[in-house]
Amino acid sequence: MKNFLIAICFCFSSASVNAELKVHSVFGDNMVMQRGKQIQVWGQTEPGQDVTVQFANQKISTTAKPDGKWTLTLNSMAANANPQTMKVVSAGQSIEFNNILIGDVWLCGGQSNMEFELQKIYQGDVEIASARHKEIRLLTIPRAATRSRQTNFEPLKEFNSWNGQYEDKGSWKVCSPESVRKFASIGYIFARRLHLATGIPIGVIDNSVGGTTVEGWTSRESLASIPEAKGLIKDWDQRIADWDAEKDLADRVTRWEADTKRRIDRGEKPRPKPTDLRPGPGLDRNNPGGSFNGMVACFAGFKLAGIIFHQGYNNALSDARPRLYAKSFQAMIQDWRNAFDEPNLPFGIIELCAGAEPQTPQNFELRMVDAGPYIREAQFKAYQELDNIGWACAYDQQVNWYHPQMKVMLAERIARWALANQYDLKIGHEPAMLLEHTVQDNQIILTFDRELTVRDGRPIAGMAIASGDKRFFPADATFVIKQKDNRGRDVMDFRRIQVSHPLVNTPVAVRYAWARCPLGNLTNRSHMERIIPVPSFRTDDWDWVEAPFGPDQRNTRRTINEWRKAAREFIDDRMRREAELQNNK
Repeated sequence: MKNFLIAICFCFSSASVNAELKVHSVFGDNMVMQRGKQIQVWGQTEPGQDVTVQFANQKISTTAKPDGKWTLTLNSMAANANPQTMKVVSAGQSIEFNNILIGDVWLCGGQSNMEFELQKIYQGDVEIASARHKEIRLLTIPRAATRSRQTNFEPLKEFNSWNGQYEDKGSWKVCSPESVRKFASIGYIFARRLHLATGIPIGVIDNSVGGTTVEGWTSRESLASIPEAKGLIKDWDQRIADWDAEKDLADRVTRWEADTKRRIDRGEKPRPKPTDLRPGPGLDRNNPGGSFNGMVACFAGFKLAGIIFHQGYNNALSDARPRLYAKSFQAMIQDWRNAFDEPNLPFGIIELCAGAEPQTPQNFELRMVDAGPYIREAQFKAYQELDNIGWACAYDQQVNWYHPQMKVMLAERIARWALANQYDLKIGHEPAMLLEHTVQDNQIILTFDRELTVRDGRPIAGMAIASGDKRFFPADATFVIKQKDNRGRDVMDFRRIQVSHPLVNTPVAVRYAWARCPLGNLTNRSHMERIIPVPSFRTDDWDWVEAPFGPDQRNTRRTINEWRKAAREFIDDRMRREAELQNNK
């Protein structure tokens, strides 16, 4: 009898725990909810119980499903900077969230150059000191990569290996010098500009993870529909199937033993011995769909004003596949839009950042041998082909590392797009577009859709020209002279540029700003838009070598190394021939 009673008590206790009223973790104190749209609120309670949400003079009720899940919808609301309280009631339980504002919520996605925290960027100190905006609210989604779609996330203190510190993630924070210090710098500066320009409360959600590829952020279903991605999925599935956690640990211990012996011989302290069983590639952030499942699907359905995205580095390494990237990137954009129930949700692209050795006249051709500009081209293709897409160049914000600390201008550029398109402010933001190119004798004439200038007053830099042998020369480029004025001075056509090189007699192709960290100084000519660079472009279709999947990637690296060796030899020959031309003048 005693055991029977204990069993009954245990059952009631378990039911009580399972029936605890819960609201999805994206809702909480200090949050911003999206203005102008119906807002879904959802959570869990005892099956069949009524649930009521009270907020902003609304009182909406629903009944939990047999599995205890519930969803209800609040009517759309205008922006409101007055703090309000949401109360959720069910089965004798209640939850209150305080200090809620109504405004615009923007999601910031990508990899480490989006994740890069405010305290590490140039001018970050003054941005932190100035971050006293109570109507800006910040949320960072905890890192997760999973093989199935998650429906929630847990607020936690997450260790950041970059700074060796624990960070609060998964709960909303009011903007302050302390709360922005470790927040995504681009996301905060973007939110700050929008708030200052509109006066509307802004919520910004950081959903970025360093070292991620675009395929990690794209659903498996979408990738499976892309023929070029089938090899990628097969490769990852094989790695997951072959994973042996015990063997991995044994291999790490063997390496540790060898490292320990070397350290002891040098009089150094050994590292801790590995003892953990790692989860393996199935939970890797770049397992196709893994980051999407763990960090996008986990709050799908939450209403947003739009998304900004900054990624590309990990897709621009020696195993780069730019043609696949072009398709995966557009599929990813649609996946994110669908996750938040808006097929045309505004999506702003900040292109692959600059990094590595800067391009100079002395290494010009060598720096062109890089996958980076092909990834930028794929991103720009999405801007051209999809609706409601914004664009911000990043190649000119150069630091000789893969983590450029120059973030302020990038955030301001993508904010110009948002202010013009989502807030109807008369602000120029569109980059110049190449309309056509024509060959005239030994030069190529480029025609653009608007007038251009150079940002630094120097000669046009960054143009390359080639004949049919595909060997590019750093080109001479000038604006076309259309006529003389009444005082005999040249009148320039600032929409047309003539490109040539004395060693290229039969040109067929031009490239501009075609390197990972390129030369290039052209911008829009309109005075207020001279911070908007002309995007990198090419007139040829000579593609980068697409890396295969699996061990054959070594052949791709060999090909790239051969191209670079040839480029070094060509630079020596080109500079010798240029010197001869100069001496013969």
